[in-house]
Amino acid sequence: MSLAPEYDLAAVDALQDGELKAFPAADTQVLLVREAGQYHAFAARCPHYGAPLEKGRVVDGQLVCPWHHACFRVPGGELCEPPALDDLPSYPLRIKDGRVLVTLPPAAPRVPASPDAPPTAETGGAEPAGAAAETADERTFVIVGAGAAGQMAAQTLRTEGFTGRLVLLGAEAELPYDRTKLSKSYLAGKAPDEALPLRPTDFYARHRIEHRADARVTSLDPAQKTLQLADGTQLPYDALLLCPGSVARTLPPSVPGHDLPGLFTLRSHVDARRLRDAAQDARHVVVVGGSFIGMEAAASLAGPPERAVTVLASEAEPFAKVLGPRIGAMFRQLHEEHGVQFRGGARLAGLSTGPTGQLATVALESGETLPADLVVLGIGVRPATDFLDGVLPLTKDGGLKVGQRLGVQGGIWAAGDVARFELHPAGGSARIEHWRVAQQQGRIAALNMLGRPTTFDKVPFFWTQQFGKSLRYAGHAEGFDDIIYHGEVEKQDFLALYVREGRILAAAAMNRDPDMICIEALLALEQMPTPQQARQPLDWAVLLAKAQQ
Repeated sequence: MSLAPEYDLAAVDALQDGELKAFPAADTQVLLVREAGQYHAFAARCPHYGAPLEKGRVVDGQLVCPWHHACFRVPGGELCEPPALDDLPSYPLRIKDGRVLVTLPPAAPRVPASPDAPPTAETGGAEPAGAAAETADERTFVIVGAGAAGQMAAQTLRTEGFTGRLVLLGAEAELPYDRTKLSKSYLAGKAPDEALPLRPTDFYARHRIEHRADARVTSLDPAQKTLQLADGTQLPYDALLLCPGSVARTLPPSVPGHDLPGLFTLRSHVDARRLRDAAQDARHVVVVGGSFIGMEAAASLAGPPERAVTVLASEAEPFAKVLGPRIGAMFRQLHEEHGVQFRGGARLAGLSTGPTGQLATVALESGETLPADLVVLGIGVRPATDFLDGVLPLTKDGGLKVGQRLGVQGGIWAAGDVARFELHPAGGSARIEHWRVAQQQGRIAALNMLGRPTTFDKVPFFWTQQFGKSLRYAGHAEGFDDIIYHGEVEKQDFLALYVREGRILAAAAMNRDPDMICIEALLALEQMPTPQQARQPLDWAVLLAKAQQ
């Protein structure tokens, strides 16, 4: 019987308390973490996209990924927060003769070559184990929507011990997939179709999750606890989670050419594949809307030198309302350096065809026309809640107001793009269309469906990547009075703090990953410094340590 190999990684005094460092071992790497005087060993890369975890931090007993803030428990490596789906593999170690010795399994995760190609859940993670159930459960739980919230809710229900019937209804004809890749690596041709699924097919079979593709819900009867599907099926439920996501906004019929071929939205895998294929021969691409999706699509489509890409946006600078005009100008300049033309203040008047009957020009309200053989709409989304109109009270924007535990009414919860919830710590309510927020809400909703009262009080976090440059954002500042800058925005190395009514409510940064981990934690603790204090250089790790005392 062969023994698992043991590797001598480092001297026992190699790390100080709180430090993390990756060490080579065979054909992989091992992360050593020293916490409270004890060493712990883990896989060195995050099981989400393969981020180097040695650049992260340990916060309140959780190892936080530097890229997208997935969290894993120290010492066990159990998943605490998405966007990762799997646990972080942990390895046994021992101290002998002043050395740290780690034992690796025969199939230790290897370092991924690229975060674009591997499927999300297959970059070296350990699939969470299901909790043992004491009794059989005769209930049926139904999840409407197989996106970020729905997939995480289904996974959580099973790992937390639900043994009843679990139905996951997806409106699309495929398994749940990583929507965040569509406008980035997938559209740019760096990620293949097989890199998109969040889980392989056998995951749902093994966990007895009835995933139904092409399952469109047409009506809901809360009194009878039944759903009506487009194929005529009636589906009863005992607990219901509504997370149908959003649909892309299209041009109104009043816009000439609103339904011409060559006009694309970018919301689904099908949308992205059609757009990617059509763009192969496109020479003049026009993106309507300076949204994150619009600008990411522009960056992904701007590769070939013979292709002209133009963005039409109502704002003078992209993202000005969310990030401020200075950061918006930096992104505009970044796009222009790569050949993208940004037309701020330009409004679409119509589209028209050429002699061949194909899309040929875009007309602006100014009277100017632009050549266009492909147009991408990035003008926002709306909640996919038409089937709930007249059944449940919808907000003005089509969302569902939820309580602190994401409940809508008895036996019904909502999560993801459709949920209007109370913001922490900013106050007020908002609908937030962020991938990680949807996953977090899916998990919290699942716990509440199981009768485990859990409040949703997470700090929103999102990221964008354009031309290889990544920005992270934590918090939520719907309107701000001031922005405090540290670093150089124009060189993509900065921290921006958003102030409203004397409080710092959000932060955006590039190349400040360790600081952003601390800032998200400080926002959650409601221990952010005052704006006056934050105008001076701060050690965010020290501030967090004090706040946790």
